[in-house]
Amino acid sequence: MGLIGQYMMINNQTFKSLVDLENDDLIEMIEDLSEDEKNEIYDIDKLWDGLHFFLTGISACQPIEGNKLSEAIVGVKVFNNDEDADFIAYTMSEYLHEIVTALSNVDIEKLRLNFGLSKFRKAKIYPDIWRDKDKESLFDELMQEYKKILNFYTKALERKAHVIVSIY
Repeated sequence: MGLIGQYMMINNQTFKSLVDLENDDLIEMIEDLSEDEKNEIYDIDKLWDGLHFFLTGISACQPIEGNKLSEAIVGVKVFNNDEDADFIAYTMSEYLHEIVTALSNVDIEKLRLNFGLSKFRKAKIYPDIWRDKDKESLFDELMQEYKKILNFYTKALERKAHVIVSIY
């Protein structure tokens, strides 16, 4: 199966109900919320680490505090700092403008010129798919995910929603 990344927009009332939950209860609540059609979801599947590396040059396993591109992928604050727990983080609505701005200002041509799969392999970026023979299709796939996450965060900003990031 593997580690799957999901982003979910939630309102303030729902966010407040999550803040004090323990890890197992938090996961159960997030899974219930993800089935509720009123909570818009963006499912990045297994490309969360690849997109983080694509945008920042660093694995998502090493989030860059204060870097809005990093925070777009892994959230601003982690719910539970237990290293053995599943990864669940959030971004409050007041941080979305800076994230959308950072994503909007990504230099696509620079990404294209610097795109080398050996860098992904050397950094052990998840999942283990970074083969040179697939370079063009992987670049296209990462670009599609970049556009989807930008669109997702733009909608969240417009709706003044908070964003939950879960990777497990």
